[in-house]
Parts: sequence; structure tokens; C-alpha cells
Amino acid sequence: MAKKINLHYMVLIFLIVLLAVFMGFRSPYFFTAANLCVLVDNFIMEAIMALGMTLVIISGGIDLTVAGVLPFSSIILALFMIQGVPFAAAIMLVLAAAAGIGCLTNLFRKKLNLHPMVVTMAIAAVLKGLNLTLTGGSAISNFSEGFSAWSTRRIAGMPLSWIVYILLAAVFIYFSKNKKSFQQIYFVGGNEEAARLSGIKVEGVYRNVYIISAVLAAAAGILTAMTYSSASYSYGTNADLRVITTVAIGGTSLTHGGYGSVTGTLLGTLFMAMIYNAFVMSGISTYYQDVVTGAFLIAAVLMSEGMNILKKRHS
Repeated sequence: MAKKINLHYMVLIFLIVLLAVFMGFRSPYFFTAANLCVLVDNFIMEAIMALGMTLVIISGGIDLTVAGVLPFSSIILALFMIQGVPFAAAIMLVLAAAAGIGCLTNLFRKKLNLHPMVVTMAIAAVLKGLNLTLTGGSAISNFSEGFSAWSTRRIAGMPLSWIVYILLAAVFIYFSKNKKSFQQIYFVGGNEEAARLSGIKVEGVYRNVYIISAVLAAAAGILTAMTYSSASYSYGTNADLRVITTVAIGGTSLTHGGYGSVTGTLLGTLFMAMIYNAFVMSGISTYYQDVVTGAFLIAAVLMSEGMNILKKRHS
């Protein structure tokens, strides 16, 4: 697996450098501080959700609920704030609700013995309808001045969303290198039955990865509401596709559980953020973004399968 991951790193780093050089020649504004800030801001929420999605996919699952949890979280946070619930309490309630969604996802997967794609697709559909019902199809924007101030607040010169992502990425990298619980996700994804026979609490692993994924999607929803001082059912549209593509490009296998890494996801996140920024800098219509995202997803799956074949031939 190490050789596969290292090869993926090299290919991805090469593409990132190539894209950076190309865009640097194409536009004199690409490497400006203002554009680099836009590059990060436009993909920071997907970056946060990609961390949780990495764990889910390594475990052999998939989570399509993130596109529903993100707007749902921003909406119920807005409703709590309007009702006068203290800010900290409102955030804790939103994160708890997201954790409940993660538990529900795993419960349905386990009790109904359905593929995670079916379960998470159904829950995502329910959340989409609920989001529309709660908002009436309109944005919620009558926040207090104190809450709205978060949209411009900086910590060490960076927006709160950047700080949250940096801390989360550091925690995920640390756990991936030093904690047995993280390694158990690989064992479960690679061979569930063998993991169970070795004493690993398989259902506990599944439950935890779906909870983490949902909570991070909720965190992205909270940060989105704080950034734009509003909540809307339209937040996170197609976020599931962008997040899954980011994770796949980072080397996490969509077809075989047990393969992938947090570091690869970080590289995949940078690559996708640069791609979307290149669209803006080149004046290409954003309508083509989904086309490119789908093409990259197919390419990532093919690359993953190709590397698996090479590994088997050399083993």
C-alpha cells in the first residue's frame, strides 16, 4: 500500500505544480495574495468535509448526506439564534443533531442491511425536503449584529474557517499516524470479517466514521452561516460529488475499502481548489465545473484500479 500511496503523491504533486506554473503564466494575478485567499475560501467547506469522507470511504462506505447536513446545520443554527439560544449552546445542539444523523445513517445501514449509498441517498433526500420546509425556499438572514460580526472576524489574520480546517487537518494527520483506532478503519475496510474475528468492534468503527462525517459537514454548515451571515437550503448543492471526487483524487479507493490516506486527501483538496480557481481566473463558465468534476472522478477511479492491478502483478 505504501508504494501505491507514494506513487499517487508523486503524480498529484506533479499535477499541482504543473497547474500552478500554467496558471502563473496565464494570469499575472494567480499568485497574488488576494487570489490565493479566494482559492482557499471557495473550497474550504469541501476541504473540511473531505476529512470525514476519507474515513467513511476507507471503511468501505460512502456518505451522500453531507450535501444535506451542511444546509440543515446552517438552517437550524439560524433558527436557534433567532429564538435567542446562546451562541455556544446553539452550536453544540447543531453538532449533536448532526451526530444523531450519523448514528441514524449507521443504524439503517446495519438493521436494513443496505448499501451505504442507498441509505445515505435516502437520508440526503429527506434532509433536502426538510431544509426547504424549514426555510420556505427563502434565505434566513436576520441574525444579530454580534453573530454577523463573525463574517469579518480574523484570528491571527485568518478567517475562522481556515483555523478550524488547519486544526482538524493536524488532528487527523496525528491520529492517522499514532492511534490504533484509526488503523482499525483500514482493517474493517479491507476485510470486515477478518477484522471482526480479530476482536475489532466493527459496528463501532462504522458508527464512528459516519458520526465524524456528519459532524464535520455540520461544522461546515455552521461556518458557512457565519461567513455569509445567512442560512439557505441551497448551501452545499452538489457538495457530496465535489467532496467524494476530492477524496478519490487523493488516492482513497472508491472500489476497495482499506486504501487511502489523510495526506492524500489534503493534496486532492489543494488540486481541486486550484482547478476551480482556474475556472474563475480563465473566465470559463462555472456550468462546466460539474462536467470536470465528473471527469476527474472517473479518472481517479480508473487510476486507483490501475494501481491495484500493478500492485497485484508485482506482489
